[in-house]
Amino acid sequence: MKKALKIIGIIFLGIIVVGNIARLGFQSTYKNSFAAQIARTNSICPIPVGLGNGSVDSIKLENDFLTYYISYDPQFHHVLDDVSEERGKEGMLTAMLCMNGQGQGQGDMLMEKLIEEKCGLRIVITESATGAFECTATVDEIKAFRDRFHLNPHEALYDLLTLKIEAERSTLPMQIDEGMIITDYMLVQDNIMVVFEIDESVYSMSDFIDNQELIKSSIIEELLKDPEGKSMLDLCKVSHSGLVYRMVGNNTQKSLDIVISQEEIRQYDPMPSNVTIR
Repeated sequence: MKKALKIIGIIFLGIIVVGNIARLGFQSTYKNSFAAQIARTNSICPIPVGLGNGSVDSIKLENDFLTYYISYDPQFHHVLDDVSEERGKEGMLTAMLCMNGQGQGQGDMLMEKLIEEKCGLRIVITESATGAFECTATVDEIKAFRDRFHLNPHEALYDLLTLKIEAERSTLPMQIDEGMIITDYMLVQDNIMVVFEIDESVYSMSDFIDNQELIKSSIIEELLKDPEGKSMLDLCKVSHSGLVYRMVGNNTQKSLDIVISQEEIRQYDPMPSNVTIR
């Protein structure tokens, strides 16, 4: 039962590293050369990312591209590998806009600096659960993205959530245990919803409904213990989203929503002190 209630998710936070690490090196960009700032930031690598699940191993200026070399733990999945090249590129660029949520327009500053220096952006993932991966945006693509999207940080995060949901839905339906199948992922208002089809020859929907508070407590406990569940909680925190587990009986069509609000998520799993999300 505990296994069945774990959320099967892929890692989102890794792609926001574009902005968070860039901030370290570009705070004083206009006082020093572009290359010198990159070298200064590279000198403090490796830098932990993904809440400790990986690291930025080096940051280099190569062939007119600002290039991040990132490695993740073997069990760590990244969303860019599960979508089309174009959507992955858009997610990488949207991460810069998400950086504006840290204040002082840092994402806009990085984007403008790349355009000023006629420099593209490349992320090279050398290790992860799905192996190596590379995503590149030219300076012209950065310009086009800037002109096409004028998003505030929360809208940017919503776009990244949509990207993640697209990747997740492509793997469905997914059986996670006997009698339980994940049939859908969706965004419903301010919540990430995961829909389960329950085989009523194995489980009683009436028992689920009668014991929903106990089920909710078990879900929270498993999310906090499980690395994939923890990544889902991190995603909810940075995007100001709640979690909804919708269970639907395959025969009676009875349904039960287990709702974990964004306030409850932050209560049970506080944001690290070195992360600021507005």
